[in-house]
Amino acid sequence: MFDVCIIGGGVAGLMLAHSLPPHFKIAVLTKGAPANANSTLAQGGIAASLDFLDSPEAHAQDTLQATAGHSAPERVEILTREGASAIRELMADGLPYDKDDAGQPLLGMEGAHSIRRILHSSGDQTGKILMAYLMKKTENRIQLFSHHQALELLVKKGECLGVIAADKNGQRHVFKARHTVLATGGVGGLYSNTSNSPVAEGEGLSLAYRAGAILEDLEFVQFHPTILTIGGKSKGLISEAVRGEGALLVDKEGRSIMEGIHPWKELAPRDIVARAIESHWQLQGPVFLDARHISDFGDKFPAILKNCLAQELNPVTELLPVRPGAHFHMGGVKTDDKGGTNVQRLYAIGEVASTGVHGANRLASNSLLESIVFAKRLAGKLSETFIAGSDDVHIKDWNVAALPPPFLLPPHHLLGTNMTKSVGIVRDKKELAEFIRKFPLQSVDDLLTLNNKEISSFHRSTACTLLATAAYLRDESRGAHFRRDRPSLSAHWQGKVIELSVDGIAFTDRKIHSKETV
Repeated sequence: MFDVCIIGGGVAGLMLAHSLPPHFKIAVLTKGAPANANSTLAQGGIAASLDFLDSPEAHAQDTLQATAGHSAPERVEILTREGASAIRELMADGLPYDKDDAGQPLLGMEGAHSIRRILHSSGDQTGKILMAYLMKKTENRIQLFSHHQALELLVKKGECLGVIAADKNGQRHVFKARHTVLATGGVGGLYSNTSNSPVAEGEGLSLAYRAGAILEDLEFVQFHPTILTIGGKSKGLISEAVRGEGALLVDKEGRSIMEGIHPWKELAPRDIVARAIESHWQLQGPVFLDARHISDFGDKFPAILKNCLAQELNPVTELLPVRPGAHFHMGGVKTDDKGGTNVQRLYAIGEVASTGVHGANRLASNSLLESIVFAKRLAGKLSETFIAGSDDVHIKDWNVAALPPPFLLPPHHLLGTNMTKSVGIVRDKKELAEFIRKFPLQSVDDLLTLNNKEISSFHRSTACTLLATAAYLRDESRGAHFRRDRPSLSAHWQGKVIELSVDGIAFTDRKIHSKETV
């Protein structure tokens, strides 16, 4: 019996482990190798009001403005106020960060921020450095179970008692825990074009849904504007920080594509930039990032330079072909301000959670900050609330011959292609309805009678259809959710949150907390 079982070993999961008391018995399950966590790929940095000219209030204002009127102000205030102090604690505790000649944090600029407030580690390797720091801090604090795929949460009488997971040999194991935490990351791997690691396939949403948890804001998927795209294939992220240093978006003739689109041009909110690039690709042809005039490119962006050179492109002398790709999920498992869900003893943190801070369009570099802040808050809650659990939970042996699924499971590539086409940057009611018809939600009373590969496919398909359903229900355009058939921003739906659970669909007003269920 573990005190805490954390499903996911990215920044959110490891920050929680780092913040829990040393006497806690902690299990961390990772889908692949720990180094393959999606957090490792984070290039942009961590947003925090560290400069004396900045403030949590200014950071909060920028966040609220970027989130298309859909974030929860009180949660944003928590993020920006506690975030600044949390980052300072990590810096004082040895987290490496880039400094200027005076030894002060070298802060960068990104889209929709009103001031330079992005903290970086080794230029564009912040996620990698932060992960290495947290892995070192927790190596003697946790029991790490790598290459363990979560199959099903154990829920009895509305309480989560742990999880059943399969190891790399296919053997199933029961992890009983007093507290179970979903930190499984995002959904980028559900799309054919993405900046994410392949492990980010949304299974946390399906696990939580089957356990009875409420999911919210699933329709809001952020597409990063600048994914290096060669031969129609994604070849790695080019951080927004490159545009923050002055890189321009141009056509093949070198003409600006953002002129007349938004006053902030390349530094406009991500949803606007992503749609402008995608529209240009579809109607006029390729879009390129021109970073040739940025001085010391290799010093500022060593990982990006290395990746570009591996693709036989030199950003110092050549234009870089870019196109949007699935990047970050604003929605997820509905939580309170300390990671709690409506299922007792089940929690969610990081990208799989919906805390309300990102609204309809996440402000650049608020993602790592969210993981750190809400992991620390959950650690405080768990430290104060120790549930005495029984070791006598009866779990039958699931290492038995699996039965064939009672329905067809769609292949991975087919789901990815259809997600990009129908639940991508530009959506349409008819296309969404057709997607839901082709890939309906399937019901399986005893999921563990399927084999491990089929269970993974089931979770992937379930996550896709839940996203499509939420996108169908939000009959408007807002932030990262753009409906071709409803292109104008509607005041009618402002503040409305779409909730999905096994009990049905609900619309909750985030501002006045009224609720109507259909």
